[in-house]
Amino acid sequence: MCFHKKIVTFLFLFGVLVFKHAVYAQNKALIDSLRQEANVLAYSNPELAVERGLELFSLSKNKPSQQVSALLTVANAYAVLKDHDKVLKYALKADSIADKNRNYTDQVRALGFIGGQYQRLKLSNRALEYLDRAYTISVKHPLPDSIQYLQGNILFVKGLIQRDNLGCEYALPYFTEAAQVFRENLDKKLMNSSMAIALNNIGDCNFQLEKYDVAKKNYNEAIIFASKINALKNSAYSKLGLAKILSEEEKNQLAIQTLQEALLSVENINDAGLKTALYKALSDNYAAIGNNEKYNAYTKLYFEEEEKLLNEEKNSINQVANNLAAENLDKRENQKNTYTYIFIICGILLLVVLEYILRKILQKRKKIAQQKQEIENTSKNNHN
Repeated sequence: MCFHKKIVTFLFLFGVLVFKHAVYAQNKALIDSLRQEANVLAYSNPELAVERGLELFSLSKNKPSQQVSALLTVANAYAVLKDHDKVLKYALKADSIADKNRNYTDQVRALGFIGGQYQRLKLSNRALEYLDRAYTISVKHPLPDSIQYLQGNILFVKGLIQRDNLGCEYALPYFTEAAQVFRENLDKKLMNSSMAIALNNIGDCNFQLEKYDVAKKNYNEAIIFASKINALKNSAYSKLGLAKILSEEEKNQLAIQTLQEALLSVENINDAGLKTALYKALSDNYAAIGNNEKYNAYTKLYFEEEEKLLNEEKNSINQVANNLAAENLDKRENQKNTYTYIFIICGILLLVVLEYILRKILQKRKKIAQQKQEIENTSKNNHN
């Protein structure tokens, strides 16, 4: 009977362990699936990527690194949607978690991402501040081979800053080196998007430097990488670049066809910046072939989208400026409090020192008075 009980107990415990392992494996599989899906969706369906990222965050309690990944995925999706306020909200939260848990890899990921976001807002000094912090950490605490691509992210954003400040001649080496890092990490599906973005920017620089054949090769290669993860925006941007080259070659009809394909692919995507560029290019090409009706129609769309873009950028910059102002105010208040504490402590120390000196003076005077009295007493005794 006792042996039978032991068998039953053993089977029960074994069943519980198997069940727990199955649940754990199922949760892990769900989390891995959500992570991969959210990362890819960021470029093809950013709204859904936000949902998946937040779901992943809620499933990652007590797992800080997974929480950081989820928050950066959400921030990246909002970057695609051009909602800069929410980009910084989730990215800064990710940085806070990484910093609190002293996870250097996650810190590099978060800081590099935030640096990239500030660069998109044309706040170069702020961007470099975060990028330099990320680079310093990556040097002190080398990244694992599995995430060496983060060095590519830092190089790429520095390339964007160099282009804004000094021009394409200075930016191209950074873009090229970043692309090489991404190419070495193509075992990760998301690197296809990074490759497409890097190649599009390399293409833009080669176009600006009038190296049209090289630029055409860059854009076509970018389309190949973008198509692997259905990154519609990246492909549309590549086609915009190809259309510009066709316009330079006076192949305006073919340029219009390419632009229409690009516009159709992103009609359900909210990206005022890309659509503004597409409408402007269509307007210019219709003007070149003398189609005034189409020229006027796309010029009108261009101005409408341009106004929307300016409003978005203005709101984003105002929000970021307000956040920075609040941050600076907090720093000043903290500084003020620090100075107040220092002043109080110095005051107390000064009083203590003065009291000590005063006591010493009084003791010395008392001693002198005693010695004086002794001398007087001695003098009187001698006279007697």
